[in-house]
Amino acid sequence: PIGQVGGLSHDTNQSQLVLFHRAGNDWSAKQWFDESNNVLYKEELIEEDPIVFIHPQTGAILHSLGASFFIMPHGVYLDKQDNVWVTDVALHQVMKFDRDETAPSLVLGTKFVPGNGSTHFCKPTGVVVDGEGFVYVSDGYCNSRVVKFTGSGEFVAEYGTAGDALGVPGVLGLVHDITINQEDQLMYVADRERGQVHVMTTKGEFTAVYAIPGKPFALDFVPALNQLAVVNISDISGPSKIMLVDPKSGKTVSSHPSSSSSPMKMPHSLTFVNGSFYAGEIAKPFTVYKMSEADGHKPRPILSILSETIPPSFIAVIAVLAAVPLAYLAVVIVGRCRQKRNINQFDKNGFQKLLRDYDSSEEEEDLVFKNSKIYR
Repeated sequence: PIGQVGGLSHDTNQSQLVLFHRAGNDWSAKQWFDESNNVLYKEELIEEDPIVFIHPQTGAILHSLGASFFIMPHGVYLDKQDNVWVTDVALHQVMKFDRDETAPSLVLGTKFVPGNGSTHFCKPTGVVVDGEGFVYVSDGYCNSRVVKFTGSGEFVAEYGTAGDALGVPGVLGLVHDITINQEDQLMYVADRERGQVHVMTTKGEFTAVYAIPGKPFALDFVPALNQLAVVNISDISGPSKIMLVDPKSGKTVSSHPSSSSSPMKMPHSLTFVNGSFYAGEIAKPFTVYKMSEADGHKPRPILSILSETIPPSFIAVIAVLAAVPLAYLAVVIVGRCRQKRNINQFDKNGFQKLLRDYDSSEEEEDLVFKNSKIYR
């Protein structure tokens, strides 16, 4: 079954929505980490595929991968070659899956060892890749930084400093997500708990910081709109919404849904595909909400992925098999009616008369009809 939806992304053709979920590993269900950020349940690897490729219009599952590699999935990103990059906060690692491959070709960070520096992360949250192939990791829950690597995994630099000051570009708190504007070579970093989004160049220069209502959990720069999409968690400022922000000024252009209420409880991930926003939930019921202009930006769950464990083709086969005996029974009944040339026999006792033609045993008839509604 689909679990908490840690991350969302899409392929370059926008023909596939990519979901990174936690299956049965619910972060809110128990204490997963000790005071030093070591995971307490190293043996609880997710046995099913947590990376799921979905048709963005129908919600049908196309294919999946990643079984037995992850414990607590968080962020996912597809680069321009459609390689899949993911982060796992329990493993303290970032992994790359080459397109159409089912095992990672590159792993960054040291498994189960939280830390900092060039070879360790501490609960890394997001990852993006720029046009030149450099990799940027938002790190994360315990390190207030963005880390840059080459495409082959060599450490380049780290950016940002931890601090309490608000409104200062590059002074970061809990770095929860990262997105990139490829054309302008700018990145946007979610400073979740402090309600801020920081703007930085691919060279590591922080140029601005924007105040965001609520807590910005996820970001997605949308080239088609030339706007930054931000999804927040509801608090005293209002319900959870997807906000469109001017990337140059930081001003909110619009928010969706526009009403004062929203079915979204804890949207944790966000992406934009073919004119629609998709937000992944980590509160029950775990699902992905779709919001499109055609629907007035009303969030609606993609129903087919809420609890889909049976392939649609299998369901179709079962439906056909169930229809065959029903059709046969209908043909037999109609045939007998025509043979008797007496439509009136289908009165309240008619079905009993029809069966009596097949079996003259009064004793068996009594067994069949003794408690039936026909006699009531």
